[in-house]
Order: sequence, then structure tokens, then C-alpha cells
Amino acid sequence: MSPRGSRRDIQQTLVSVGAIGLLIGLVILLWALADVLMMVFLGVLLALGLRALAEPVERYTPLSAMAALAAVVVALLLLIGLGGALLVPAVASQTGELVEQVQSAAEQLQSVLTQTPLGDVVPDDVLEENGGGIPGVENIVSGLTETFAEGFGVLANVLFIVFIGLFVAVDPQRYRQGLIRLVPPRGRRRAQDIVQQVVLGLRSWLAGRIVSMAAIAVIISIGLGLLGVPLALALGVLTGLLEFIPVVGPLLSAVPAVLMGFTVDPMRALYVALFYLAVQQLEGNVLTPIVQLKTASLPPVLTLTAVLAMGLLVGPLGVLVATPLAVVMIILVQELYVKDFLEGRQP
Repeated sequence: MSPRGSRRDIQQTLVSVGAIGLLIGLVILLWALADVLMMVFLGVLLALGLRALAEPVERYTPLSAMAALAAVVVALLLLIGLGGALLVPAVASQTGELVEQVQSAAEQLQSVLTQTPLGDVVPDDVLEENGGGIPGVENIVSGLTETFAEGFGVLANVLFIVFIGLFVAVDPQRYRQGLIRLVPPRGRRRAQDIVQQVVLGLRSWLAGRIVSMAAIAVIISIGLGLLGVPLALALGVLTGLLEFIPVVGPLLSAVPAVLMGFTVDPMRALYVALFYLAVQQLEGNVLTPIVQLKTASLPPVLTLTAVLAMGLLVGPLGVLVATPLAVVMIILVQELYVKDFLEGRQP
């Protein structure tokens, strides 16, 4: 082998090792910045929602794009302020009672268990009266207290997401073109098409989530009120918010509602559980198909897998962004792998 060939092999080896090292370093950096990236992604979702609301205003009024966006932001702030003035005092007082009554409901459930044959089966340390009732209740309350104590950090994260959303909504083309310029020139037209597909998919998914959240919140609040369950408004708002997390959110929201049913009587808790089951069936068989006629949808297995995987890998932020990230991944697989690679379509 000539010295020139040997030198070329060494150079190629060094380049390969450097590329692998750079890739590993990039993966480590992305993993370290996972929380920040998740918040940026939530900010982009907020920007998409703001732009979706501003476009009809711009289309049907003489306002410019910037003025329409400003009008939407002001209208949302006024709506949030009005809703806060009307609902926050009631919800806050009910939420305070909710934390107090969860322990009371758990103690009543403990008392019921001790008077049934289950009391002989369940270990004594589980039903110990001085042990705080149902295992995990005190831990849940303690966790909630710690969460409220970290309110300033949560507020900073929320403000970060809001500002990211506003900056992207004001000039989305700048960020879109900056992303497309990372692609080689001959593939930029195809990259622009794919970015447009991703934007449309996320906007469609976001519209469906908002409609489902609002509908479920109203149905749960009215239904729990008719059943005579305490804190119906707070529980309805909580259920609507948790509806943002498909599959897992509705299951989590049913737990405090059933516990509140025990504060009335055990049969009321059964009625609440059946009511939540009926609402979920209504959502899955009626509401969701109607919403998905015009919005993006995901297979339930894929949705559940994405939520659990992102929750284990990233934590609460991962749970929030799991489903929209799954929407993005499906679009990328369809466009890049299925259409361009398997079907051999030319960019």
C-alpha cells in the first residue's frame, strides 16, 4: 500500500471517529436539554394556536396580520381575566376543600373496608388507623404541597413557554426558513412541504384536543353537580385539563371524583365511577369520531405507548408533549420513509 493510500485511510478513519463522537456529543447535549426542548415545543404549539385564531380575523377584517394577532392575544387575556374573576374564587375555595376532603374520603373508605370481609384479607398496616388511611394518600397530599411550594419555578416555565409562543407567532416565517436552510439546496422544496404538513397536522391535533377538553369539562361539571358530588366545578375543570393527556388523563381525573363520592356515601362513589365510565364511552364512540372528522387522530395503542414512554424518559413535560410529538413522528415517517424511500418519489 502506498504512503498516499495509507494517509487517506487514516484520514477517513479520523473523520469517521470524529463524526461518531460528534453524534454522541449531540445526543448527550439533547438529553441534557430535554426539559428546555420540551418547553420550546410547547411554545411552538401555543404559537400555532395563536396563528390559527388570528388568520380568520385577518381574513374577514381589515386588520393586518400583526394587528389580528394582537387582537387575538388581547381577547384571550380579557377572556382569561373574566373567567378568572368569575371562576377562580369558587374553584380556589373548592380546591382547598378538595385537598382536605380527600383524606376524609380515604378514611371513610378505610372504615368501610374494616367492616367487610376484606378487612380480614388486607394487611393490618394498610388499615392501621394511625397510619394515615389509604397508603399513598399522605404522599399524594405531600407531593401536592411540594408542587405548590415550587410555584415560582412553574411560573417561570410557563412564562418561558408563553414568550416562546409569542415570538414564534409574531414572525413564524423567520423560524421556518431558518429551519429549512439547514437542508441542502436541492432538498429545500421538499423540506418546505414536509414542514407545512407538520404544521397542519399539529394545528389539526390541537383543535381536536381543545374541543374535547371543553366538552368533557362541561359534561363532567354538570353531571357531578346533578349527582350531588361536592366540588363539581373544580373536578370538572380538573378533568378538562387532564383531558389534554389522552388515555391516561381521564383515568387520573376519575380518582378524586370517586373519592369525593365517598364523602356522601359509598353508593354515590359507585354512581360517580359509572358516570365517568359512561362519559369515556361517550367520548370514545361519539365525541372523538366527530372531532376527528376534521382533525388529526392517532391509534390508541400508539398514543398510550407514546405517553408512557415519554413519561418514563422525560417526566411530566414528556407526558404533555408525547401525543403531539407522536403526530410529528408519524408525519415524518409517512413523508420521508414511506413516500420518499419506499415509494421512491423524487423531491
